[in-house]
Amino acid sequence: MHGILRWKILSDILAVVSLNDPLSNDPALETQLLQEIESRLSSISAFLGDGTETNLSERLHEALEEIASLESELSSSWSSAIDLITHINQLHTTLQTELLDAISTIPPSLHNKHKAHNALSAAIIEASLVKLSLMKAQLHQEIYGFSSDTQPEATMTNALSIAYDKLKDEAEDLMEAERDLDGRIDEYERLMQLVEGDSREGFGQIVEDYIRVEKETEECRRDLRRLGWTGFD
Repeated sequence: MHGILRWKILSDILAVVSLNDPLSNDPALETQLLQEIESRLSSISAFLGDGTETNLSERLHEALEEIASLESELSSSWSSAIDLITHINQLHTTLQTELLDAISTIPPSLHNKHKAHNALSAAIIEASLVKLSLMKAQLHQEIYGFSSDTQPEATMTNALSIAYDKLKDEAEDLMEAERDLDGRIDEYERLMQLVEGDSREGFGQIVEDYIRVEKETEECRRDLRRLGWTGFD
């Protein structure tokens, strides 16, 4: 096979050379050209294989089989991809239809459920308010409507009124005591201001003058004693 291919290549090259080169009819030149082409083809064959035509043919055959296998795998993969895309498109259509159905059917049922739940909650709240009002009335009756069996006039209302009047009197007494205490505090503050005040005519100045006079008198006595005066007791 390789030899046939080689001779075909040589014939094609010679035909092209014969058409384009008038000197190609020279037998010596044609022989030299054939040798050169043969040498180049041999080099190519040796580079691609171990130099034998059988090995190159086998490698070409294996390469063709590998290419065919790859083409088959590619075709199979492409077919699988096409099938997958078709399946996805079908699922998309189905899911879209189911979603539209869910949107049109689920919200009304949820709305009815929420409406019933809200109505139940409102009824429970209203019942609780009525119960609280009843409890308030009962407690009010028990606290303010209490009365003694032996003393019918001794009701809780009268007791609370008496307690309120008593607390009011105590509050007035406390306010009077507070005013009295405030007056005493004011008198004490005025006395302290008189003793420690800055006025030179105040009681504080009198105390300072008295202390200064006593101090100067004692110093005079000490001076007179140093001078020999003994007239002081």
